[in-house]
Amino acid sequence: MKSQKIFFLLLVACLCTVSHANAKTPTKVDDEHGIKEIVPREYQARYDRWKEELFSTEFGRKQWESYAANSNFLLKIVVTADKRSGAGTGDFKWDEDGRLVGATITLGKNIDKGFPDPVYYPVMNSLFDLSEPFETKGNILASAKIAHEFGHVDLTARANGNEFQLEDKLISAYYKIFLNNGYDTRDPRLVKLADELGREPMDIWQDREYWGEANAMRYIVSRINKEGFYCSMLGNIMRNVTSYARPYEARFDLIAGSNLPAGCRY
Repeated sequence: MKSQKIFFLLLVACLCTVSHANAKTPTKVDDEHGIKEIVPREYQARYDRWKEELFSTEFGRKQWESYAANSNFLLKIVVTADKRSGAGTGDFKWDEDGRLVGATITLGKNIDKGFPDPVYYPVMNSLFDLSEPFETKGNILASAKIAHEFGHVDLTARANGNEFQLEDKLISAYYKIFLNNGYDTRDPRLVKLADELGREPMDIWQDREYWGEANAMRYIVSRINKEGFYCSMLGNIMRNVTSYARPYEARFDLIAGSNLPAGCRY
């Protein structure tokens, strides 16, 4: 019962936000489309380090530029003290045809600290064992969190807008009942909502988070694939996935397999 309560607290937090040297920074565009960065002056230097780390990879540069150069989409990136070492994605906006045209990624001012739990974040958690200097390790962690949130934007952009919004509405209703009925998932109202959703809210939330983790993994393998510890890090990621996210293993195994150098076993 306690684990159910913890899950739904995580879920509502998710819904309420409804993530090297000489690297070239993609061109900024205006406020109406592309990427708009809202960064308080006191956090600008650290934010620039996180971006520099992200742009040290071709994957990070291309993903950033795909939004920066999009004239039909506005992605806001906000850095705030409110989230501390966490991040979230939300404030989604759709046009009349159900196409996603806007989203906001909110980054805590300390996302270079705090390794997430392996149960829902098997990829980012694996960075705890990364053999890099403290600051570099922290910047890689921050960039992985940014990549995770980009994964949420990508997933939402691929979804049917009307279905996605209905899904969030039903999950929110489920959460409110759950917190006021003594955490009883057998409540007929919750059973009915789960039937309307087609699966349990926890399954939906996990599926979304693991897509975010898959995107974080793409950044990480791009970042460390030339390092001597690459195989061992890949092994750490896949052990976490096998231990905590086995039903979703295929999406991570595909990334690992397509980035596996000769002689590497994980």
